[in-house]
Amino acid sequence: MFGSRIRYSVVLLALLVDLMSYIDRVCISVAAPKMRDEFGLAPAQMGLIFSAFSLSYFLFQAPWGALADRRGGRGIVTLAILWWSAFTALTAAAWSFVSLLVVRFLFGAVEAALSPAIASAFTRWIPVSERSTAFGAFLSGGRIGGAITPPVAAFLLIRYGWRFMFVFFGALGIFWAALWFYWFRSYPAQHPKISREELAVIEAGLLEEQSAGEPAKRIGSLIRSRRLLLLLSVAFGYTFMWQFYITWFPTYLLERRGLPLSEAAFYAGLPFLFGVAANWVGGLLTDVLSKRYNPRLGRTVVGFAGILAASVLLFAGIVLSQPRAAAILIASAAFTGDLFLGAAWASALSIGGKSGGAVAGLMNAASNLGGFASPVLLGWALQVWKDWNSVLMIAVITNAIAAFLWLGVNPREKVSVAEAAV
Repeated sequence: MFGSRIRYSVVLLALLVDLMSYIDRVCISVAAPKMRDEFGLAPAQMGLIFSAFSLSYFLFQAPWGALADRRGGRGIVTLAILWWSAFTALTAAAWSFVSLLVVRFLFGAVEAALSPAIASAFTRWIPVSERSTAFGAFLSGGRIGGAITPPVAAFLLIRYGWRFMFVFFGALGIFWAALWFYWFRSYPAQHPKISREELAVIEAGLLEEQSAGEPAKRIGSLIRSRRLLLLLSVAFGYTFMWQFYITWFPTYLLERRGLPLSEAAFYAGLPFLFGVAANWVGGLLTDVLSKRYNPRLGRTVVGFAGILAASVLLFAGIVLSQPRAAAILIASAAFTGDLFLGAAWASALSIGGKSGGAVAGLMNAASNLGGFASPVLLGWALQVWKDWNSVLMIAVITNAIAAFLWLGVNPREKVSVAEAAV
């Protein structure tokens, strides 16, 4: 993944767009306490607002991925950036619980295009031997966005109010949409700056996948694949835990740990900062182990160890009494868990073959079904039990189950004829 090559600039641009998408997605978690006070929202209602995004994000992932497989990602991603930025800005015009639900739902419906469109693009742009690293880089953009958002959003909120904050972040999308449309091409051969040598490298890397036995699969047959079903289950379980960081973590630090807003914003950014390093480390480590041994071993070991360690660290943070040390431990769970993401996305493309964008969309849909369920269930449990420790134990258990399910995903590039027919 090193060197002066156009495909690396595509990965970098995807990273930057993902960074912007997470800024728009995460800023509401910082504004949530103020919004709850202004609109008189109960915890369960705020949980529904958080989850409205994830519900539409879940529903539209696979359709966007299938469209990107057919049409490419240049126009799809450009329009998606413009529309989700508009809905970010429109959040400032909300006047009630229902209006917030509608805006967040529509926001999620258009931002759902990004990840499956990028996954589909990587099936055309990135050789198999570089994909885990490429996905680690791409996904690290989201973590960078999540890391820088809490302190910046807190500053804007304190200085100008939460409505201005949403308008400010939404306006930034115009630049990123223009940059994406200017530089990206749906197919490498269409790019005006690409060399014949790099085209040959990319094509050889794609042929490597085909020679490894990846058949062209229809989405209908893929639905019956045991590997895919397990992958979807793992995506659901891990995101169920991770969504806590995007939604309830700042509130947890304020209400349960008694930290002031400025400190809570700092600690709330740590999971995303740790995730930046984890996505790079996990992607590189997976590709190194895959080359040295085989993709099955590399992806399985990194994924299992990372997810299981996340459960252990989250549990340790819950029971620790010292608030700042507990916040660091809880945030550290995001590092170990994110180690598996490059392997997960590379596995989705491996399972899907030429339907890689659709399969990546299905995986991200399952992930966001977990993202939808998490804030709603945690908000309801908090309202009923009034005990943060009991609430977070749900996330610990769900994530631990996901770790053991990952062992059955068996993400290898060579498949038997019998399995290919599943």
